Amino acid sequence: MRGGGGWISSERATSSYDLVEQMYYLYARVVKAKDLPTNPVTGSCDPYIEVNLGNSKGKTQHFEKRTSPECKQVFAFSKEKIQSSVLEVLVRDKRDGWQR
Repeated sequence: MRGGGGWISSERATSSYDLVEQMYYLYARVVKAKDLPTNPVTGSCDPYIEVNLGNSKGKTQHFEKRTSPECKQVFAFSKEKIQSSVLEVLVRDKRDGWQR
């Protein structure tokens, strides 16, 4: 740096990302479910998928009358908020919450 102001030089180029604290995430990708049974009470299958990691939850949209839904959805869980070492993936029915 020169007297009275100027540029600070370094060996490495800096970017705006250097000013932000780096965050870490666990990513869980839900791709699809196959050959789900129909609900014995309603005779249909309106599934959605729930992903739980401790107190953090995510869920897909529901898929009306599909036994093999393709959702292709990614859930991101912040490392700072992870309170469990178990990732739980549940398939539920929209109408009554049955679980597979």
